[in-house]
Amino acid sequence: MLGQALGLTDAEFAALKSKDYLSSTLFTDQEKAVMAWSEAMTLNTAKHDDGVWNELRRHCNDAEIVEVSMMCGLFNMINRLNDSFRTELESEEYNRRQYKAVGVTAKALEDYACRICQSSHK
Repeated sequence: MLGQALGLTDAEFAALKSKDYLSSTLFTDQEKAVMAWSEAMTLNTAKHDDGVWNELRRHCNDAEIVEVSMMCGLFNMINRLNDSFRTELESEEYNRRQYKAVGVTAKALEDYACRICQSSHK
């Protein structure tokens, strides 16, 4: 649901599901580097994958790498906890209803992030 709210297209979802994102023209080189890094972190191969690391360094600065890595680590932790606790996740229908009720948009998320950043600098 979040991907749809942020504007991902059906074609982009299909490329991601087929793991064809690296050869897809639907994503920028930076997006591909970030996705490859996130996948390597998730598979716990990042430490030994110089190609993925070097490509990420080519497209992202230190702060961006830390941010992407922290988010990837957070989501991996949440997934492992949910798997371990055998958490039953909400149905797709439930999430669609929630999405329509909340009306998440890329602009709303950006505005929220900017408010958080501004309040932390006061």
